[in-house]
Amino acid sequence: MDSLLDNKTFYLNDYVKIDFEGDKEAVKKLLQGQITSDIEESGSTFFQPSAICDVKGFVIADFLILNAEEMISVIIHNSLAACLKAELEPMLPFYKTSLKETKICCLGFIGNKKTIGMPISFLQTKAEVSLKIDYQEEKNAEHLNFSEWKLANYLNGNIFLSDNSSKKYRPHELGFDKSRVSFNKGCFKGQEIIARVHYKSKKEITLKLNKTEETPTEKKVIGEVLNYENQFYFYTLG
Repeated sequence: MDSLLDNKTFYLNDYVKIDFEGDKEAVKKLLQGQITSDIEESGSTFFQPSAICDVKGFVIADFLILNAEEMISVIIHNSLAACLKAELEPMLPFYKTSLKETKICCLGFIGNKKTIGMPISFLQTKAEVSLKIDYQEEKNAEHLNFSEWKLANYLNGNIFLSDNSSKKYRPHELGFDKSRVSFNKGCFKGQEIIARVHYKSKKEITLKLNKTEETPTEKKVIGEVLNYENQFYFYTLG
């Protein structure tokens, strides 16, 4: 199945874009105290993987940040958009910020020979991942779908959340500590518990990708179980 990592394109119409409208410095202050990544390390030429947690350190939603010159935007799965907005909306008046949600079509790419759109700055993956937002053309025969995008990212070491896995896992259980969490930026929601796990855990938490021909019976499946061509793919703590 590593063929899914061999320069494949994916037609994705399951994402929405949320624009943060208002003074950009105020938006950065808002996000810096809420999200797991360091907004100061985001940029306009790549997507920064990030997430938001509750006060107990459980991940509410994962998303990508684009820090463009004119404004900051988040690319998020449509099933998680309401969760993110509900978490941020009580604080928006204090930062004179509003949110504008737009449904978008994207073209995803996974491979090593070329890129489409802008890279997603995942670390320690087999293949590079990139995303082109506001894709205007129709899906063609070469484009794979969102289910295959999720599986390809599983094979590449990237776990995406869905609405039914919100608030079930802490960052370390998803591998987010390596790709979406900054331990140097200071306080953010859930940071105290997340940092305690990171610095005081006696055993490193690792993830194992499994493939079976039968529905998994493991009690501690991390994230979704993906069924593709009569094979089940899922993560467990290894």
